[in-house]
Amino acid sequence: MPAKKIQQRLTIAVFYHIPAFFMVLFFLITPTPSFGTPDNEEIREDIRKFQKFFQNRFPTVKLETYQDGVNGLPQYSHRIKNWKLLSSVPIHIREIRGMEKDWEQSFVDGSSLATCFSDKPPGNQYPYFNGTSIRTIVGDINDCLSIHSEQALNANGAKMAKLVAFYKSKANGQPVSIDYSSPMIRDAYQKGRQYYWTRRGQRNFSCASCHVQNSGNQIRSDVISAALGQSTGFPVYRTAWALQGQPWRTIHRRYASCHMQAGAVPPLPQSAEYIALQVYQGIMNTGIPLKVPGRRQ
Repeated sequence: MPAKKIQQRLTIAVFYHIPAFFMVLFFLITPTPSFGTPDNEEIREDIRKFQKFFQNRFPTVKLETYQDGVNGLPQYSHRIKNWKLLSSVPIHIREIRGMEKDWEQSFVDGSSLATCFSDKPPGNQYPYFNGTSIRTIVGDINDCLSIHSEQALNANGAKMAKLVAFYKSKANGQPVSIDYSSPMIRDAYQKGRQYYWTRRGQRNFSCASCHVQNSGNQIRSDVISAALGQSTGFPVYRTAWALQGQPWRTIHRRYASCHMQAGAVPPLPQSAEYIALQVYQGIMNTGIPLKVPGRRQ
């Protein structure tokens, strides 16, 4: 479909299919331009308003259900049986369990990913600030490999996605809880927030254009997922990607796909922009239980 027609559909969705009540709520949660690092109270208020928006927009959806992404929305009910059927054939779970051997396998020097992560926070608390920099699981895996003279992995590759999913799955059921007491994390939060709400690309979309303003609406045969809970299932195994031989996706690879769909040049994986975006999304998902790996159609 031509870019102009997609943009027209989304514009119609915004101005004609969203009740005025939700438009008011949308403008209330839209961040005002800020050049300073937010304090803890401002972030807590952001979380409250952001989650309240979706609770009002989808009143029958419980907070924990957002861990299932678009599959938890009532607008997706016509395809939910298919999703449940796919989830009952847990190819993705078997693949993740198979990563335990890789996780425990000793390097040449006798260390392993398991020993490297023995002092790291659980998956529901990533990204985090270690006193020097903001860390992601992908970054910590590759740092571990490099420190022990092992070959670093493709940050967006299938093996990396499965290793990240294996580690995060240990914290499944635990609520997302990112520590934003550090000024470094709060600064990244601010940058990620601005990035999420800024329009870009040939189609002039922001992340919020689709996943806040148009969450639950249809574009072609797809239902647009809600921003709330989006990152709690990543890395994900997606059936549509399996047909291309690449079913596993990290969150940064998903960000890149969204950029390309908007006609924008995507930043590199593990870039400052994507880490900030991951921090912002993680903090907005506070309280939603982790469910990794996600299964998507």
